[in-house]
Amino acid sequence: MKKIPFVFFCCLVPIGHALAESPIAPFKAEYQTLRNGKELARTTIVLSANADGTSTLRTTTLGTSGLAKMAGLDVVEESTVRWVDGRPETVNYDFRQDVAFRNKRRHGEFDWRGNEVHMVDGKDEARYGLVRYAVDRHALTLALASDLSRQATRFDYKVAMKDAIEDVTYTSCGDEKLSVPAGSFSTRCLERVRDKRTSRSWFEESNGWIPVQIEQVEKKGDTITLRLASIEHPAGGKP
Repeated sequence: MKKIPFVFFCCLVPIGHALAESPIAPFKAEYQTLRNGKELARTTIVLSANADGTSTLRTTTLGTSGLAKMAGLDVVEESTVRWVDGRPETVNYDFRQDVAFRNKRRHGEFDWRGNEVHMVDGKDEARYGLVRYAVDRHALTLALASDLSRQATRFDYKVAMKDAIEDVTYTSCGDEKLSVPAGSFSTRCLERVRDKRTSRSWFEESNGWIPVQIEQVEKKGDTITLRLASIEHPAGGKP
């Protein structure tokens, strides 16, 4: 089976930082997950508010058809972030992927007191320095949404990967009226272009800048697309 690419509080805060509430309201969103236009899975993204002021973003993907169903595709990715100056900083990160006989695990702890990331990826382990506003790859969606909510014009991020902090930049790819199973939405598109793939996300303001569509296009041809099928907000939580 082909590899399927998928596309967070500590006690002390650095001087000059101010803890804040999340600018993104809690939600639960269901998505069709397609490969090259054909549904292979269903994805659920849930953002929840925690009692200590942090937020947890949890994404689950289950195979529903074809090889993904036969192989028992089951992916869970979870990030807990604190909010500093209205921007997310990851506190904890977990990733689990089970498919056929191949399992993947990744766990990251972000020690903001010691300014260190401890990342365990399978049998590999790394420790490296933290920087202001660092997020994991999963919480990057929250960073994009929060920047859109404050009308940012630049979308530059520090993202904690397997063994280092990487610079990640998104650029605007325009406003677009997008039709998905959940309806038609006026969206803003942001994209990241790399040598091997291009990632695009379309966000919608009236529902709190949730992603309406997420797409990853591989240079070798495969396209993975998440298309919004439904959206719910907790009572009193809708923007």
